[in-house]
Amino acid sequence: MSTENKGRSFGASVLISFGFTGIFTVIALANSIIVARMVGAEGRGLYALGVSVLGLLAPFSTLGLAHSSTWAVGRGKPQSEIVTLNHLWSACVLLLGGGVSGGIFWWSGGLPESNRALVAMVAALTIPASVYAETTRGVLLGRKEVVRYHLVQAVIVVALLISNLTLLRLGPRAVLLALSLSYWLPAVGLLLLHVSKVRLASFPALEHVSEWVRYGLQTSATTMFENALLRLDYLLVSPLVGVAAIGLYSTADQISVILAWGGLIAGRMMLTESANDPTGEASRRKLGLAIRTLLVVVGLGTVGAAATGWFLIPLVFGEEFSAAYVGLLFLLPSAPIKGCYALISTYLLGRNAIRPVIIAGGAATLGLVVLSPLAAMRFGWVGVAAAKTLVLVVQMVLTVRAYEAETGEPIRWMLDGADVAALKNWAQSRLSRRS
Repeated sequence: MSTENKGRSFGASVLISFGFTGIFTVIALANSIIVARMVGAEGRGLYALGVSVLGLLAPFSTLGLAHSSTWAVGRGKPQSEIVTLNHLWSACVLLLGGGVSGGIFWWSGGLPESNRALVAMVAALTIPASVYAETTRGVLLGRKEVVRYHLVQAVIVVALLISNLTLLRLGPRAVLLALSLSYWLPAVGLLLLHVSKVRLASFPALEHVSEWVRYGLQTSATTMFENALLRLDYLLVSPLVGVAAIGLYSTADQISVILAWGGLIAGRMMLTESANDPTGEASRRKLGLAIRTLLVVVGLGTVGAAATGWFLIPLVFGEEFSAAYVGLLFLLPSAPIKGCYALISTYLLGRNAIRPVIIAGGAATLGLVVLSPLAAMRFGWVGVAAAKTLVLVVQMVLTVRAYEAETGEPIRWMLDGADVAALKNWAQSRLSRRS
């Protein structure tokens, strides 16, 4: 039985998330423009590789403690034990990451000349800070402290913006240093805020550690597949198409991800709702309304991007990036798919129905591994964009089937008058509380 946390409602959490999403979108675009203008397609591609490696390492480097922290807090487990376990694991990752990066530095006799070796070294240095930030955010989300949850991410993206402005004049490789600092500066700040609250006496019982790590490792598989679907194709096809082409592809891909951000962030909120809901019925009603609303909002956004991208991409990023528009057209259908998948899959994770989400992610990732190189060899990076959208459709279909098997009811996709009335009543109730 869940011990429900006091906090903001799902609707309020999603509304706040959309507000932060707008801020993140502006800052992310600013960062992309700065990288594109200051270090060109090569620097943009190098940055994409760095983010890709971090994303692929993140799920298991955290032991899934980001997700399990949200889930455990939602289930009423002792928060002091969760926080202490997160700190201890972050310290272990720091030792491991430091050893790996030091080994690469020693083997290379200094900074590696190979870009891929440098990416690996920087990722090993950065991953401990990323783990600490993500596990902290997991606890905040479980407590429904949505503003603080997003503020941590906001500090990271602002730190990246400042680091890029300061360091990119040193050349394309400086994008990796800026990326690392964007995680380390906030992580140090978080540590200074929380270190006085960590007590080894609060170390969790072994049965709690086993439960949380087991749940975390299972959800890590789902997160690994999600991150692989976001970034693995960059690593797979970069030897085939070149770093500059990855810069074009990553620009188009980022635009599609930005369009999906609302759904991706709302999906994290749905994990909390589902974990805190003893029967799953209340969170299921919220899920349906969120999906139908997202399809309308993101659908309008994709139409706008398709209509204006041919003009805005070269205007904003430079003529060098004008070819990214063609790839964007193939990637735009993936935006609503990503958002809906995020909502449905995290609902299932909150119900502890993890296996079908793993299967769906594994099938899609396998498709990406097979199709991306084939598409790259035949059609270049634009073919990779089409392959990505195709495998995301497969993942979505399998996840919807799993949801229907778990709940015994189909998903209603189209927004209707009752939904509009429900949204209107919710908005009026929120306004009346403020007045």
